[in-house]
Amino acid sequence: MKIGFIGLGNVGYKLANSLLADGLDLYIHDLEKAKAEPLIAKGATWADNPAKLTSETDVIVTCLPSPGIVREVMEGSKGVL
Repeated sequence: MKIGFIGLGNVGYKLANSLLADGLDLYIHDLEKAKAEPLIAKGATWADNPAKLTSETDVIVTCLPSPGIVREVMEGSKGVL
C-alpha cells in the first residue's frame, strides 16, 4: 500500500517519519520542500502537489493547521479532490 502524507510541520513530520521507519511506501508533500529533505533521504518519495500525490497513492493522511488550509489542500486547483 502506498501512503500519501501532506503536512510536515511539528506533528506531521514526526508522524510521517514513523510511517517511513515502519517500512511503509510513503509519498510526501509540504509547502516547503526543505522540510521533506530528511524524509526523502530516508526513502520517502516527493510529490510536487497534492493532486500528484493523490494519483500515486492508495490512502491520504493530512496533518494541517487550519480549516482554510485543509480546504485549499482538498479543493484547490491542484488539490486532492
